[in-house]
Amino acid sequence: METYDLPELFQLVASYDRSFESLAYPKTEQQQGKADLTAESWAAALGDIPADFAKSVVVEHYRRNSTSVSTSVIHREWVEYRNQQIQKAESAEIRAKRRPSAEESLRGWERATAALLEARGQDPDEAIGDIRARRAVLQVKCPVCKAPPGRGCVVNTGRRIQPLSNNNSHPSRFEAAGIEQQRPTLPPRSREYREEIPLAEQPPVAE
Repeated sequence: METYDLPELFQLVASYDRSFESLAYPKTEQQQGKADLTAESWAAALGDIPADFAKSVVVEHYRRNSTSVSTSVIHREWVEYRNQQIQKAESAEIRAKRRPSAEESLRGWERATAALLEARGQDPDEAIGDIRARRAVLQVKCPVCKAPPGRGCVVNTGRRIQPLSNNNSHPSRFEAAGIEQQRPTLPPRSREYREEIPLAEQPPVAE
């Protein structure tokens, strides 16, 4: 505020508070001198506060209080207002910052996984495909153990409920998600292996 803004502010205050009448409408040289000094001191105290804001504080102050308004009252309201504006601006800036979508985050994770596997001399395609399938399966409820979406399958051992080994999901959950389960290749049993060997080459059976 500037000094020339204060007479109008004093007049507004005087409409609520008669103690400001001599400052708003000085009738004598002494009252005029006091009004000028008061205007200068108020302008110094409220220098960074817009005149319209000070007027709004005056109106709100007398709506709720019977005590005279002061520069400290106006300044306190201004500081609170500025803090609120800063917080709003910071919140808006945070909201405006673009966050990666779930798909973009997954692609970034896949790139990191691929780089790690390639550094180890492994083909990352199969591992990433398996990870995608596992993520998709977890989007549906398991028909067997009733694990909700987002939670891994569990098994009841009789003593406690624990996760399936290797973070696997029940086959029915793969079916519910419409995904073909990749089954690991297991070594053949010794009996089956012997059946595939020609009879002449089978080792003698001890009697």
